[in-house]
Amino acid sequence: MSFIRRRLYDALQDNDWWSVTDLKLYPFGKAGFYNNTSTGERQVFCQHGVDECELNALHACIIETLGIRKAFNMIYCMLRSYSNELDSCSRSMGVDVSKARGCKASRTTPDILAPYGKETLKLGISFVPTIVFENDFDPYDQRSIRNNFERHFCRQYLKKFNIKLPTCSAIL
Repeated sequence: MSFIRRRLYDALQDNDWWSVTDLKLYPFGKAGFYNNTSTGERQVFCQHGVDECELNALHACIIETLGIRKAFNMIYCMLRSYSNELDSCSRSMGVDVSKARGCKASRTTPDILAPYGKETLKLGISFVPTIVFENDFDPYDQRSIRNNFERHFCRQYLKKFNIKLPTCSAIL
């Protein structure tokens, strides 16, 4: 949560990187799936319990229904309070979240989280958040990426496009 609240949001906003970023969020965390043998249903467990799973599912529905930039801003607003502040955030942002509510109400949490879990579990993560550039996961560089996100972003952009963004001149 603090990476989104303290690093990623500021980096995208302050450097005007939205137009050059293909951001994907996977609201799954350190979670997993299991088959409940008594009910025969797939269940999800989250590191911090049921409330975390439910909030992750709501974030997934927000991502699926609002588009990434609006969804990111909504999730950022919600994470600032450490709780489900969907109502106050949607009011203050003037965003209709009825489709996100419908998504959450019409599907089970395991079903909502399944595609995010599939991608997250492939990485074998040991810490969240996990940051991946260009589908290249480096588990040994995560601390550096979290602490020096702007530098890593600029390096990755330069590597991919052979272009130094104007806001990267002072960073690289």
